Amino acid sequence: MELNGRQINKVAVIGLGLTGRSCVNFLLGQGVSPTLIDTREQLDTIELQQQFPDLDIKLGALEQCELTSFDLLLVSPGITVQQAVFEHAMAAGVLVWGDVELFAHFVKAPVIGITGSNGKTTVTSLLTEMANNAGVKAVAIGNIGVPVLDVVNDSSIELFVLELSSFQLETTYQLELAGATVLNISDDHMDRYDGLDDYAQAKQRIYHHCACAVVNRDDQLTKTSHLNIVSFGVTKPALDNEYGIDDNALYQGETRLIGCDELAMIGLHNQLNALAALALGQQVGLNRSAMLDTLRQFTGLAHRCELVSNKFDVRWLNDSKATNVGATLAALTGLTQLDGQLIVIAGGDTKGGDLTPLVAPFNTQVDHLIVIGRDRQLFVDLFPNALISDSLEHAVATANELAKAGDVVLLSPASASIDMFKNYMERGQHFIDAVEGLDVS
Repeated sequence: MELNGRQINKVAVIGLGLTGRSCVNFLLGQGVSPTLIDTREQLDTIELQQQFPDLDIKLGALEQCELTSFDLLLVSPGITVQQAVFEHAMAAGVLVWGDVELFAHFVKAPVIGITGSNGKTTVTSLLTEMANNAGVKAVAIGNIGVPVLDVVNDSSIELFVLELSSFQLETTYQLELAGATVLNISDDHMDRYDGLDDYAQAKQRIYHHCACAVVNRDDQLTKTSHLNIVSFGVTKPALDNEYGIDDNALYQGETRLIGCDELAMIGLHNQLNALAALALGQQVGLNRSAMLDTLRQFTGLAHRCELVSNKFDVRWLNDSKATNVGATLAALTGLTQLDGQLIVIAGGDTKGGDLTPLVAPFNTQVDHLIVIGRDRQLFVDLFPNALISDSLEHAVATANELAKAGDVVLLSPASASIDMFKNYMERGQHFIDAVEGLDVS
């Protein structure tokens, strides 16, 4: 296998989760037999040995794996490359890439790249649906759950819509994009980065080789000095390369596109998501009418401000995908016009994030706060009246005792789920199950 003019013979795949296994399968298809490495010493390798019987598997500390002996290291996004062992490898001339960088060297169809602290999965899914409705065969890949190397050789795909995390961008260098966006930046993954600016710089890597940068003009940290810029924001746009909102409608420049009340998604944050998708779709020539029709039908994603029940005439909203403060703030922004009480369930693993931006909206909008999870005391420190629950099921029961007809109960944790659940999806399903299990008598 040749990459960057170099013959690549020895490859190690580091991290043997979904992404790592995708890398292994792709490499085998290229005639390369990689070494498999995972830092988890207790990893059960029986399935791996059955799936890849001829490959060498190493478990334990990376320092023991002689990484400088390889030509290429493919590192899974959950593993930071800001470690001495990788720095030594790079100094020795070893390529240290993620799967997205390898994808970049093989992809033939146009690629749109989407990142941001919040909304990236929604915009990725929305734009993919817009493209398919416009007659362009598109697939959503990357951080959304479909490994990029699983589909890179599918010649029937006309557009790749690529969701990128900051972790993936750290090991991506030459990805050429038809359009790219950083939707927004807020505190997230502060347990991995040296602060908000460091995190923003990782996100900004998406712009390095893009034909057009789509920026949020209301968020300074998303902006770039790129020569070709399109912007979106909450204000009325003035120029054709600006998208915005005026008189309860979405606009491009002075052209009215669609009324906000025509959108199937609710909330200001989703209006901004729609603008970003429209701007990105324009960069690859998607039919505008098809894109607008999609906005009339696309209701959003599971676990993202999802109405899961109207039991007892209470609206139960599952926003389990709100794994950081910015996502919860976005949910609250969409719930400002309520007649009844707003009861919020929050808490989990805050990942070192700053909770203080929640103080003002929680104090003005939230009637009752119920907190769960490992970092619940951090919420109590800011909100002394918060009610503590030992489990999500208990929190739902407490919310049910507090709620009356016309109220809203919102699960929006502002935290990751891994302290109590496998992932945010499992957390959301536990919430749904707990609501369904409430006694109707």
